Amino acid sequence: MKTQRTSNAGARLLVVAALAFLAGPARAVDPDLPYSSGSTGADGPLTFRQVIPGGRAWGSMAYDAARNRIVLFGGQVNGVNQNDTWLFDGVNWIRVFPANSPVPRYGHRMVYDAARQQVVLFGGHRGDIRLNDTWVWDGTNWTQKNPANSPSPREYHAMAYDAARQEVVLHGGNSAASGNAETWIWNGTDWTLKTPATSPPGHNNSALAYDAARQEVLLFGNHGQTWVWNGTTWTQRSPFGPPSPRNFLTMDYDPVRQEVVLFSGSNQSDTWTWNGTAWTQKAPARQIPGRQGHAMVWHGGLQRMVVFGGDIPGVDNWSADTDFWNGTDWAFHSGKLQTFDMTARANGVWNFTSINIPSGVTVVFQKNVQNTPVRWLATEDVVINGAVDLGGQFGANNLPPGVPARGGPGGFDGGRGGIRVSASGSFVGSPGQGPGGGAPGTAQQTSPENLRDGRNGEYNGVYGNAFLQPLIGGSGGGGGASNNDSDGGNGGGGGGAIMIASSRDITLNGVIRANGGDLQWSGASQGGRGSGGAILLRADRVTGPGTLQAFGGQPSIQNGRIRVEAYVRSLTGSQTPTAVVGLPAASGELNQVGTLTIVSVDGVNVVQPPSGNLNTPDVVFSDAGPVNVVVNGTGIPNGTPVNLRVTTVNSVINAGPVNLQNGTATITVTVPAGVGTLQATAQFTQ
Repeated sequence: MKTQRTSNAGARLLVVAALAFLAGPARAVDPDLPYSSGSTGADGPLTFRQVIPGGRAWGSMAYDAARNRIVLFGGQVNGVNQNDTWLFDGVNWIRVFPANSPVPRYGHRMVYDAARQQVVLFGGHRGDIRLNDTWVWDGTNWTQKNPANSPSPREYHAMAYDAARQEVVLHGGNSAASGNAETWIWNGTDWTLKTPATSPPGHNNSALAYDAARQEVLLFGNHGQTWVWNGTTWTQRSPFGPPSPRNFLTMDYDPVRQEVVLFSGSNQSDTWTWNGTAWTQKAPARQIPGRQGHAMVWHGGLQRMVVFGGDIPGVDNWSADTDFWNGTDWAFHSGKLQTFDMTARANGVWNFTSINIPSGVTVVFQKNVQNTPVRWLATEDVVINGAVDLGGQFGANNLPPGVPARGGPGGFDGGRGGIRVSASGSFVGSPGQGPGGGAPGTAQQTSPENLRDGRNGEYNGVYGNAFLQPLIGGSGGGGGASNNDSDGGNGGGGGGAIMIASSRDITLNGVIRANGGDLQWSGASQGGRGSGGAILLRADRVTGPGTLQAFGGQPSIQNGRIRVEAYVRSLTGSQTPTAVVGLPAASGELNQVGTLTIVSVDGVNVVQPPSGNLNTPDVVFSDAGPVNVVVNGTGIPNGTPVNLRVTTVNSVINAGPVNLQNGTATITVTVPAGVGTLQATAQFTQ
């Protein structure tokens, strides 16, 4: 946002108070006196649904109505063909081990044959050749069929069960004749090639679904055409405003609402319904990422559409997410990325009994308004076999206009790249947020001094201390300068901050990440990288081969902070940067000896606690220019110097130090017009 300095322009500031200090030598603690995390256990155990089956794409699913289970077979996991069989009962995925199984494959199709109460599988690709074998699943075992006639080998064909005629319909597919227009029927014993008077053009990567309300099979896909099959002929429909042409979509019938549901394809994240006459695009409150190579079927027991897996470009090439559609909205059920919601806990503190993060799960965070660090306290063991990720957002070019790269919980946002000069009249980017926020690019000049690119955010060596008191995250990178035609690169967000404390043991077999967001070249400049955040582990014993990371955008920038406090420490995995170690206090959070609070700005009282959120300023005052900021300190010695840092869209202004006297300091700082953040810091030795 561009602002102007005027004496009477309205100025709005956010308030963030941060206390930093240096603690004295660690106090000796009797090793026989175990550490107590202080957790009350009131929040019970923290658990996450285990990720099974493994993330994959290009598999196939069918709902086995006789046994009330979804059957998943095959596909690719990390590029390797699979032939495993999984059953989903509406809550859990369960792997089964039948005596016989089809060979590993991808691109095959499966449907449930209600007349014969079995799942039918046809075709796919083995990796070296296309397949045209037919298998059936009876709830216990796979049996290969030997029909007299069969479609040619193919993958990415479409199949649906035609309940009105009690037969399976197969159309198209990628075969020797790519995108063929054949229609085949399976009657439980043999395949029959149909020869309708009219047919859709050759399709592959398309989808079929049986529309029970109208007793016809619907086809939609890579031609963007809508066709229906009545058992004898194909008829093209011409509805207004259909979905765009796409590959690798999924469709199935919702009997509750008597409509066919279409989801995604060609990486689009849209959801559509077909009522026999018209397509309608839905507007769910929660949208799941667009993808390809996923599977979707209706689960009759749940009365929900179930989507599993797929290739989500730029996010997860082998998704393990299971999501539900209820006719109105999408709901997450399980997956590799599972969100820990902090919004209802203003202080960011949870009192668990135990914590267990299973292998394959990555925990990410929905920050609270106060942007507090994460504090997980446990009365019992903490076991991390998966991943905990508090990383700052990358300074990507595709962020929405005016939206910075977000810091992790307790971390600070990156600066925005400058708006192109033709639209803004200025090259200047905005600085990264936080006490060590990176300076912005200010001009299209790379020599003799580079003024074009944003500077990296800083943490270790600039603010905070080795004791992680207070617990605070990393600062954002500065936004790069624009040029005449292109916006500047965005700065990465700072890594978040977390304390995990257990009255017993912490076992780390997985990884905890509090990395700063990396940068990206925009065509005009690059923003700075966000600094690493903070990780604090505290328990009787901290052991395991897991990994700790708090680097600034890339591993070589080791500017975050890691601290491990335990009587027994045996962490054998990598640490970036290397952890500082020590003994825990007898209980609780060590060395929380004081607080610093900004109580008023320009005579306007600040509502406590301040949020530090640019979208909802904590204090609004009328005039830019010199203002008095009143800061109160508790538990901080008299004479301790207090500094202020003002960060706005276009500038960073420092003021102070002014010494605390009787717990109060008044600092005068010149504030420009516009929106920004205000941070107070104090540092002392105890």
